[in-house]
Amino acid sequence: MADAALFLSDLALGVLLGCVFAVIAHGLNLIWGVAKVVNVAHGEFIMLGAYGAYFLNLWFGFNPLLSIPFDAAIGLGVGVLFYFGFLHRELRGKESMDLQSEMVTLVSTFGLSLVLINTAQKLWTPDNVGIPWSPGYVVFGPVQLPLGGLYVAIVSVSIIALSHVFLSKTYLGNAIRAHSQDIPAAQLVGINPTITASIGTAVGFGITMVGGALLTVWLPTGIFPAMGNLYAPISFVIVVLGGPGKMWGSLVGGLTLGVIINVGQLFLGNNLSLAEAAAFLILIPVLLLRPEGILR
Repeated sequence: MADAALFLSDLALGVLLGCVFAVIAHGLNLIWGVAKVVNVAHGEFIMLGAYGAYFLNLWFGFNPLLSIPFDAAIGLGVGVLFYFGFLHRELRGKESMDLQSEMVTLVSTFGLSLVLINTAQKLWTPDNVGIPWSPGYVVFGPVQLPLGGLYVAIVSVSIIALSHVFLSKTYLGNAIRAHSQDIPAAQLVGINPTITASIGTAVGFGITMVGGALLTVWLPTGIFPAMGNLYAPISFVIVVLGGPGKMWGSLVGGLTLGVIINVGQLFLGNNLSLAEAAAFLILIPVLLLRPEGILR
């Protein structure tokens, strides 16, 4: 039987890890919920956010938390370019996403992901890099937690909370929600679908790249061009678990996956691959019993 203190430690670390998983998936959740587009290149933008934090640390000595506003600003700009470069031409004038549009956006974002991976490998080599930042530890009884992971968890939950407030309490946020639910009705009340969708997509990309920066706290030597191949599937599973377009669903899905992966290793001989497989398997009963996600 696993030691109780070790179980509590792994559970707490799983919660902290789940918070950062939640924020890297949150950007995908926004884009999926607003534009109804599955961004296959999502993992590559997580990678770009991680490299953004790495180079800010290398050039200016910034820790991952200080790099957040810079990654967010870059992500907002990239999101606008992404919308007008890949989505606007296909989605303009349409009241909903049809099969042709789904295929066009899937293929184009898949192509973009290949371009980004290969460009990153040429520019930065396939070698692993990382940010040597450890502000220390805090002890709660038998549990010792890294302060960096705790800071990241607080920031991650704050980002999700702020996005919820933005979408539910502001005019622009309500316009984005209205656009995602019924484009013709939104236009009838004076909402410009192009501007609204581009802003929603930009916010999603900003959060995605911030998530990549926060993830570096857990990856002291794990930043490399193909890292998106791992974190994109994790993000998709989280969004499906919590429910596409549901803001707090990102946190529910992220915590679920983080706890299962971290605690699962304790009972699976520290085998990370088996723990990840167990976490992904939870998607099957959720899809069968609650295809709209865990949250109502």
